[in-house]
Amino acid sequence: MERLGIGIIGAGGIASAHASAWLALSKSCQLIAFADQDVRRAQERAEQFNAQMWFSDPYDLLARDDIHIVSICTPPFNHAELAIASLEAGKHVLVEKPMCCSLEEADKMIEAAERNERLLGVVFQWRFTPEFTRIKALLENGKLGKPFLAVMISFWWRTEEYFKVWWRGTWEKECGGSVINHAIHHIDFLLGLMGNVSCVSAGMGVFAHEIETEDAAAAIAKFTNGALGVLLSSTATYPEEHRITIYGELGSVSSPWHLNLVDSRYQNEVEEWLRRIPRPEHGGHIAVISDFFSAVQTGSKPSVDGREGARSVELATAIYKSGITGLPVTLPVQPDDPFYTKSGLMNAAKEKRKALCSE
Repeated sequence: MERLGIGIIGAGGIASAHASAWLALSKSCQLIAFADQDVRRAQERAEQFNAQMWFSDPYDLLARDDIHIVSICTPPFNHAELAIASLEAGKHVLVEKPMCCSLEEADKMIEAAERNERLLGVVFQWRFTPEFTRIKALLENGKLGKPFLAVMISFWWRTEEYFKVWWRGTWEKECGGSVINHAIHHIDFLLGLMGNVSCVSAGMGVFAHEIETEDAAAAIAKFTNGALGVLLSSTATYPEEHRITIYGELGSVSSPWHLNLVDSRYQNEVEEWLRRIPRPEHGGHIAVISDFFSAVQTGSKPSVDGREGARSVELATAIYKSGITGLPVTLPVQPDDPFYTKSGLMNAAKEKRKALCSE
């Protein structure tokens, strides 16, 4: 079988994770090129990972016929533009989180993939952890009873130095703060387990950094299955804490892994049952990229395709809308909603900040 050519757009830190994962599949694919507006950085990455060439212009990379799959590893603000251009050029696309900056962009990316008959995948590597696999199996098989509450804690510690990178902490370039860029993995994990959200009420603000975007947010959500959710995110919390806990009629389960069932004898039975659940073969970016590459080879759907990836963008959008307006938000967010677009969200956020500063 012909080895497929891989191109990586963006040569920052996350590009290394993609390159290493693609090299793990080197029997079936070949890393051809890097592109970055800092051509020296693109060259450094190409030399580091034995890629054949490097470019300052991503469209030069997309013009190559020997590149079949593109990893997009740039800041969030140009994910949509580059993904759509790659799909129009006939490439399959794997894009880093967050998928994009708005639901409008997400829909355009999905439409481009379908129109060009190419695959669009989103990097959410936590879907491939043993915890996700086991919790998913517990819920699908009713081992917790009916779930009624999910608690998400996404607490990060980011110093002012972190936000000195030119695109971070801005609505225009980062497209949000702790919710869409840090808690987005937790949000995807939660949605993958609990299903869609029907409504959300949220509050957010900037408390500890000199930035535009939120560094803390809290939301109460209602899932379509009737369960409630508490979602907390921050980039100003020390020490860091990352946890998702789901409570059901028969007990609770958490990631990092902890199973606590009311009946100890039943817990022993469930733990024995869980030992028979196959564990993921890989983790991290290798798992995501292996899954996506297999989908390309077989013509199947990746575990997190564009439509699945857009769910986290939609919930983040709803949290932002509620946090900015102070009102509960019903999902799905419709195309005629100003918050459906990046400009609508960004303008509302900036007006809210002006109002707060003038009080």
